[in-house]
Amino acid sequence: MSIYSLGIDIGARTTKAVLWDGEKVISRIILPTGWSPAESAHSAKAQILRQTGIDKVERTMLTGYGRISVNSFSARTVTEITAHARGVSYLLPDTRTLIDIGGQDSKAIILEEGGLVLDFAMNDRCAAGSGKFLEFLALTMGLDIENFALIANKSHHPVQISSICTVFAESEVLSLLAEHTPQEDVAAGVHRSIARRVAQMAGTLNPIPPVSFTGGVARNPCMLRELSIALGYEVRAPEMPEYTGALGAAMLGFRD
Repeated sequence: MSIYSLGIDIGARTTKAVLWDGEKVISRIILPTGWSPAESAHSAKAQILRQTGIDKVERTMLTGYGRISVNSFSARTVTEITAHARGVSYLLPDTRTLIDIGGQDSKAIILEEGGLVLDFAMNDRCAAGSGKFLEFLALTMGLDIENFALIANKSHHPVQISSICTVFAESEVLSLLAEHTPQEDVAAGVHRSIARRVAQMAGTLNPIPPVSFTGGVARNPCMLRELSIALGYEVRAPEMPEYTGALGAAMLGFRD
């Protein structure tokens, strides 16, 4: 009889779930978190079970900012730092520095072999290093986040965006566009601004390569490029980067 572990990562914008059988990912799902983290977690679990036809999951592990809001079904919790470290150690085992940019925060984690966390730094007080900052300024330019990233990646001359306050940054972007600054250079400037702030945070830990990048923002080619420039090391993203935390939670749940 097979034993399964379910990892659920309840983020600010999306909830991710991964079903693990001890060797591989059986199923995965992503859905909006919405107003209720608990409801999102229940929905993710129900959809995973429905997709796979499995009646029971022996172990459930929660991570992400919304984990403390879920107490209505039997589950343990683990921090995002530990979950992402474990997940990336499976996807990219040689990772020694991990960057994660979430909807509301960003993290830098130093790892040793096996995914053990040696040190970390986290910015959860300022939007300037988060996916939300990126998304808000994309909307300011009338673009969805996918096209924003593609346009930005075409730029060879990113402009400087100096404001870290979202409102002031919006004003700065609008002023640059009014001055007929190329759209791709403004978009790339936003990416560069975030990358530099994340690199500054990571720099306090003396990062070492190989460097990996997880979270949904890791699918953004311009952010990969700008982080590599800002850190001075090549930054790569694993397969399914947005599921790294949920995968790590599932693996930790199975082990325990």
